[in-house]
Amino acid sequence: MDEQIVRYPFGEASQLSLSASGAQDLEIVNSVTVVDGATVEATADRTINLTIDENAKVGDRILFKVKTNATEKTIFGSGITGVTIDGVAGKTKTIEFVFDGAGFVPAGAPVQID
Repeated sequence: MDEQIVRYPFGEASQLSLSASGAQDLEIVNSVTVVDGATVEATADRTINLTIDENAKVGDRILFKVKTNATEKTIFGSGITGVTIDGVAGKTKTIEFVFDGAGFVPAGAPVQID
């Protein structure tokens, strides 16, 4: 990565957005990343694949907020291990992941927030 960032908590958390469907390739470069998958609702399944910065540290966190139009799925692929989130029409779910030194693992079960 060419650009230097000030990592959280000394700088802001990173914010990333998902598109409505398909493979979502996300680059994780900060200690805290918030992924917005609710502003643009899923209209088909999404698969999340991560590229993890070489400076990642054990304990780094990602928070996902996802919303679906119907019963679309959020599937976790490379760099992230987790259960598939089954969508509920018009509902939003959140889940947090923590870096364990090899990849991101869930810190808990997905939670429906509306």
